[in-house]
Amino acid sequence: MAGEVNFYLKDSSADITPIYLVFKYNGRKLKYYPGQSIDPDNWSKKRQRVKNNNQTTEDGKHLLNDLLNNLVRACKTAYNTELKNGIPLPATLKKHLDDFINQNDEKQDPNKPTLFKLIDRFVSGEIKKSGRRGGGREKSNRTLQNYNATKLHLQAFQEKYKYRIDFETITVDFFYSYTSFLKKEFVQNVKDSDGNNIIGLSHNTIAKDITFLKGFMSKGVSLGYTNNLAFKHDDFTYAEEETDAVYLKEHEIVKLFKYKTGSVKLENVKDLFVFGCLVGLRFSDYSNVKPENIIEEDGDTFIKIKTQKTGEVVFIPCHPVVLQIFNKYASNPNKLPRSISNQKFNAYLHQVCESAGLNQKGRLTAYPERPLHECISSHTARRSFATNLFLEGFPVLEIMKITGHKTEKAFMKYIRVSKLDTAKRLNAHMKEMWSKKLLRLAV
Repeated sequence: MAGEVNFYLKDSSADITPIYLVFKYNGRKLKYYPGQSIDPDNWSKKRQRVKNNNQTTEDGKHLLNDLLNNLVRACKTAYNTELKNGIPLPATLKKHLDDFINQNDEKQDPNKPTLFKLIDRFVSGEIKKSGRRGGGREKSNRTLQNYNATKLHLQAFQEKYKYRIDFETITVDFFYSYTSFLKKEFVQNVKDSDGNNIIGLSHNTIAKDITFLKGFMSKGVSLGYTNNLAFKHDDFTYAEEETDAVYLKEHEIVKLFKYKTGSVKLENVKDLFVFGCLVGLRFSDYSNVKPENIIEEDGDTFIKIKTQKTGEVVFIPCHPVVLQIFNKYASNPNKLPRSISNQKFNAYLHQVCESAGLNQKGRLTAYPERPLHECISSHTARRSFATNLFLEGFPVLEIMKITGHKTEKAFMKYIRVSKLDTAKRLNAHMKEMWSKKLLRLAV
């Protein structure tokens, strides 16, 4: 329920102090400074108005008490107007009050920095680092696309809730509403198996959105565009889940490859994912292999590619299954299935993996009830490649030459070896060692 609009002084002990408005409604609170200050001796605490009815606003254009009375009406009108779209955010009401206060001002400077203008500089690649320091390596096309996706998500929220997105409106209250919108209401440009648009983004996509938004705001602060630090609040956090932190075992990759989807679209996704599992590249690389990346050396086939993220050139031998995939898609220039967006790829991949029977539960310790197919994404392919080679005992430094990891520490954090996998390796080792000892004893 909406309450009353009240006015208070910021510091009654000061010589001159600002007046501010407080509006409590439906468990929320709007605190608004209309830009007017007075001598506390000239304030009636009981009436919440200036004692001298003839006192004007600081620009001398209006009576101060008239302004306060009009602000009450403007606040209640804004609340009732926005209520038809749901309980409004305090920042939404603040925008209405700002418009009321500034309605007679000259047109706003078109060159004034805004959050969306700053985001465009990220999207264009002009700003290469999202932290406080500029410079740095050029961002990949994938990162630039992700910046733009975040911008589109913000614009969708702005349009749906008529909430002006700018530096000063990025608050903790906005964060709660925005993340809820992305999770439950945002309409993706991807259709499910029934032909309906998928509603809501994945947890980790939302987490990435918030990370980028905090980067934009941080850059805005460092450039002097805003002093709003609400994005640094402890509650303004959306931690990633390890939903793609599983890997597929070799027999699961084979099972998936042999599965017949009955759909050209799903068959393409399945085969491209299997290809990724056997070459260890990131999706941005394995989905964009070109004919010139497939080379022959001494009768063997390799993939030679400069990775998008790090710019390193890697050589990858082609697994026999990779050669089968090349043969299957021999009519295509790069001998691989046609690539689609990562977003669509993951949506179709979940369908394929579920149909193929990759539904085991308990692969994620934190989410034991989550079936395997829900934990698989395009990036699972790269993790599977690295983890399977590691479990086979292939030297870590040799694997790193293919995956492109810079340090062994980073690589070890990357692979996914469960406690059960470790126990099985130890068990196999013990059996091998004891069988050799028993053979020697028998002799």
